Amino acid sequence: MTVKINIRWAFVIGFLFIASVITAMILQYSLLWGIYGTITIALVVLHGSGIHIKRSLKWVLEGILDAKEVYGLIILIGLNVSMWIASGIVPTLIYFGFDIIYGVNFLPVAFVISGILAFFLGTGLGTISTIGIVLFTLGVSINIPAGLLLGTLVSGAYIADRMSPISALANFTMKVLGISFRAYFVKMLRIMVPTAILSLVAYFLIGLNYQGEIQPEDVLYYQNLLKELFAISPLLLLIPVGVLWLSFKKISSSFVLLFGISLGFVAAMGLQNITLVQGVNYLLFGFQSPVNNAFVRTLEIGGALQMMEVVLVVMGGIAISKIYEGCGWIAPIINRVKSGSRRELILKTGLLSVGLNALTCDQTVGILIPGKHLGEVYNQHGMTKEELGVVIANSGTALAPLMPWNVNAIIIYTITGVSAISYGKFAFLNWLAFPMVLFLTGVICRKISNFKPFPYKK
Repeated sequence: MTVKINIRWAFVIGFLFIASVITAMILQYSLLWGIYGTITIALVVLHGSGIHIKRSLKWVLEGILDAKEVYGLIILIGLNVSMWIASGIVPTLIYFGFDIIYGVNFLPVAFVISGILAFFLGTGLGTISTIGIVLFTLGVSINIPAGLLLGTLVSGAYIADRMSPISALANFTMKVLGISFRAYFVKMLRIMVPTAILSLVAYFLIGLNYQGEIQPEDVLYYQNLLKELFAISPLLLLIPVGVLWLSFKKISSSFVLLFGISLGFVAAMGLQNITLVQGVNYLLFGFQSPVNNAFVRTLEIGGALQMMEVVLVVMGGIAISKIYEGCGWIAPIINRVKSGSRRELILKTGLLSVGLNALTCDQTVGILIPGKHLGEVYNQHGMTKEELGVVIANSGTALAPLMPWNVNAIIIYTITGVSAISYGKFAFLNWLAFPMVLFLTGVICRKISNFKPFPYKK
């Protein structure tokens, strides 16, 4: 049951949330201190306003339990990432990606490589911290400005968070809305294909001004390093292709991820000669290498324990949103978003998602609140929940890493030394996606909007 608490406390708690999260990032503490510290203060404030602590905790618990399936998916995604690195799948993608960067316009190639790897890796931040670092180093060596180069890489890398079948954020979006990957992916393609083409053309034209050639020895260094550590084989790429195929067969995300993890584990033992104990260790703690090399260290990501912090961050965001909902602070905002025409609904949905992400420094709440409350009104306007998911993904989720105070931007700055202020304006795919959603979904007639790139069943 919703109660009415003075709206001023919503602003106070919101300010505390932002301040505590940013402080935690600046001091390099876990975000959990900021998030759960804010929740504790919020519970005390509500208690002082007449809401018994048991009632507040019940709200929090109900909110967290509503998304229980998502937590398991996030853990599975962490297991998948570490095993696909240990098995050689990701190193193989990187290895063959290097083969196409000799004597070419570097910017559009970097955009394409980062986008492809991100799709199969399932994480924008993970893509930037692995192949992104190498491409960034190579691009800077031929005098491409750091902001332009990193914006190009971010533009490609954050395709993952919107449409990869093994992305935590994409799966969270689909779970909140109760939709399948196949239907969501088809709707997303209608936006992403023209937007990606426009971005690619822009990067090609800008890249003509930077025609220095990557030195073969620089690329060979990374390729030889990968060959020393992993058995590189194009056959390994059949595993991600199989995972993608299963995703389109309406098989549950959990089963698809378990399938990818299992095949990765078998490949790691068969081709990379890891032991059972090593494999279990990678699953728990992420891939680990005995080689003390900066590039190799970027591959040490994934694992169940690393994803536990992500799970707790998601839980914290959900808890905060549930408190706001219980106090009656969400309903007036949602009611304002619901009013107006189809085009206004799409615009307000995007602005709501962007605003929530800006306030919380993370994408979770920007997906949860509009996804939970706006599905029915989209149906009333002749749109589907898949289209709602596309709007959220191409507004709040897409623009979050371009906000300097966002978790993603802070980590990217730590890795590269380049701020979101410098790279953000060059992340064309992130900026163009929402205007394209407004144009194709909110303006073009339903006949064109219903065009199917390839047939599928709902």
